[in-house]
Amino acid sequence: MTGNLLFACALGALSVLGCSIELKGGAAPDAGGGSGAGATGGAPLGGFGGDGGVGGLAGAGGSAGAAGAPPTACSTGFQCVPKAPAGWGYAFLSEGTYVASEPAGPICPDGSEPQKFFSNPAGQGSCSACTCGAMTGGACSVSLLCSGDATCSVSTDYTETSGGCKGKSGSPSLHCRLGNPNVTTPGSCEPSAVAPIQGDPWKNRADVCPGKPATACGPASECLPQGTGTYAASICIYLPGDQLCPSDWPQRKPVFQKYLDTRSCAPCSCAPGVMDCTAEYKFWDDATCLFDNQKLSSTNCTDVSGTINSFWPAWGLERTKSPTLVGGCIPGGGTPVGKIVGDPNTALTVCCRNAK
Repeated sequence: MTGNLLFACALGALSVLGCSIELKGGAAPDAGGGSGAGATGGAPLGGFGGDGGVGGLAGAGGSAGAAGAPPTACSTGFQCVPKAPAGWGYAFLSEGTYVASEPAGPICPDGSEPQKFFSNPAGQGSCSACTCGAMTGGACSVSLLCSGDATCSVSTDYTETSGGCKGKSGSPSLHCRLGNPNVTTPGSCEPSAVAPIQGDPWKNRADVCPGKPATACGPASECLPQGTGTYAASICIYLPGDQLCPSDWPQRKPVFQKYLDTRSCAPCSCAPGVMDCTAEYKFWDDATCLFDNQKLSSTNCTDVSGTINSFWPAWGLERTKSPTLVGGCIPGGGTPVGKIVGDPNTALTVCCRNAK
């Protein structure tokens, strides 16, 4: 039986009264094999007959059948378990690792096909890494400092605010360097787009098979068929929605047929990182900037005296590259938001105990 899970739910919280769910092939348990009158009416679990059986559970519109002396043991191939509470059905459960597009799992103990559920939703996802584009729009200034000594300890500002040759008289002894950069406009970088990294929505597959009791094995117990294969380790009961498990069935396993995906990613951002301001000057041996030159573009104290005093009793200074802000941005943001959860409208609470 391929049987789909049937739901008749009003929107909102699931409850036994507000939602009906049925595992095909797992209808309400049949009445017992005795000949006495069983329960009739509203209780979802039927009762057991008179001679050799316990009377049925009383429900709205019916009454419990006459109590008889129940058997104390189950026949071969069956196990004695606590009777499921009113409204709960019996089931076998097989769990495995989720594989996308995988067909239903192992055949049920009664030979039917299991109904396919899923458990352990993936939760919060991950996002693609944020990156930053090239910096644009930044501006800076940097001074040209020159000194008469080789350490540039006491300097004079020789900064030029424009290009072109600036003739100077004399033959000074000069050691020059670029000063510390001054960022006047930080600039910005374009952040990349970001998206959730798609992955499996579930961690586990859960195959559910209905089960039916055969006879009673005590005042509050019933004989259930033994599971086979991967269904042999436990026996379970089920009820739609998010439920607490009865104490006799302590292993709670919520399963779902669908999921809700609210995953997204916070936008990427870019913050300015370490910045530098580059510039370049040329020192010439003459005041018209025609003969012998030496470039300077670093913060190291550099002797330019040999160039500017090579022949002419004058020298020239030219700013050949204006101050330029260089550096990059540090990416941020892109953190995961939201998560994958089981759709509560397709939830089934399965409560299990170890098989005997």
